[in-house]
Amino acid sequence: MNPPLTYFSAYLGLFAALSLGVACNAFLDIGYGSFSTEVILWAAVFAWTLRVGWKQQGSPQESGQQQQKIVLILGFVATVLVFMPLWGLPRAGIYLLAVLQAAQNCVTTSRRQLHLGLLVSAVMVMFAASHYRADWTMLFYLAPYVAAVVFTLVSEQINRRAEDLRQVSLGQPTAGGQGMAIAAATTTILLLATSFYLLTPQVTWPQLFWRYGQLSNIGLLGESPGSGGAGQSGGDGASGGAGSDGAAAGQNGPGDGQPGAGNPSTRGWPTPGEMRAAADRPGMPHWQSTTIKQLANLSESLQQSLAPVMENLEALWNAIKEWLQKHRTAAWLSLFALLLLILLGVIALLLREVKVVTWLRTRYDYLRLGLLAQHASGSAGARQYYQAMERLFVIQDTPRPPAANTREYLAAMTQFRPHLEAETSALTRLFETARYGRATADANDLKQMRRLYRQLFDKLG
Repeated sequence: MNPPLTYFSAYLGLFAALSLGVACNAFLDIGYGSFSTEVILWAAVFAWTLRVGWKQQGSPQESGQQQQKIVLILGFVATVLVFMPLWGLPRAGIYLLAVLQAAQNCVTTSRRQLHLGLLVSAVMVMFAASHYRADWTMLFYLAPYVAAVVFTLVSEQINRRAEDLRQVSLGQPTAGGQGMAIAAATTTILLLATSFYLLTPQVTWPQLFWRYGQLSNIGLLGESPGSGGAGQSGGDGASGGAGSDGAAAGQNGPGDGQPGAGNPSTRGWPTPGEMRAAADRPGMPHWQSTTIKQLANLSESLQQSLAPVMENLEALWNAIKEWLQKHRTAAWLSLFALLLLILLGVIALLLREVKVVTWLRTRYDYLRLGLLAQHASGSAGARQYYQAMERLFVIQDTPRPPAANTREYLAAMTQFRPHLEAETSALTRLFETARYGRATADANDLKQMRRLYRQLFDKLG
């Protein structure tokens, strides 16, 4: 099934995803100073072509195909005259892919074509993120790209669902709030994804290559071949050579006049000094440079403010480790006792769920009340038989609600068990007479209740 695409929000999200995908690739050549111009030109192309696709409202038209041909011709000319001489392969192939997607935008009128456009944007972003010039400053475009993709998928689903409801209601207008629903769903998905990302350890491909002795850009990781892992082996000449080559590529790559591409000297979040150095790189957009410097100032102030707290936490942790060393046996016993308590709690919940305790109690009731007739006298004995009947029906998933009286509970017991109506009605009537009547239950009443209880036990047995 390929539903038509008529929702402006989906086209808007696709435009943002494609523009940010091109921005990530243009950011690789940030030192040339043409980043803003390149992004604006590509954004204008995507805006024009997606407007052509949106105006068709889910029905492909001849005008869209004609403009698709125009975009293809202009794009191939730009590829031959500009992209190939300037970048060569494979970079020129990415821009050719962007040209083909711009042409496809002119006839993007269905859900399948929308997903294809998002896939193309993902390919462009993955190519840029895996490039050796990519560094943490590209997060300014990668993070909005992820938000744009999630927004596009969510908006398409919600708008399509609203359209289905409108058709079911015979064209009558449905309740609003689609924009709020899209924003809430997008925010929730992004927050959950960010939480999972922060909780799970992240390992990069260069780290894996370096640790297992494969060719990689070791210099960009800020670690020498002899600092650990596979690089510790003196005979690993391939790994060491790869590190030197990777560092050299990062410093003097083709078309990259600045050293290092701004990669931090250590893994993890960059220091305030590294942030300011990245912000002062040639060609960096003013808004991004200003934001990075503000982040550097904020990080520096937070480090200064949290320094006493971190020292106290470190001292507390050292004290805890020292105490554990001195009282190792007590700590292990305490941990074992805690695990035992948790295990007992889980077992108790499990027994409660499968009604093992209640099942054993019903067998004890039958032995004491049904076989041995060891019951109390008077109204107390009648209460014992009635409560024993209640436990029989707890096993049958029909417990007595706290607010239900005897007649309401009698209706619940016999609702799906009409063959038990005679015994349950008679035993309930005898209990009501003994509990609420003037005369207390005598020996004959208790004998009759014992007989009714045994009949119930046998039928439910």
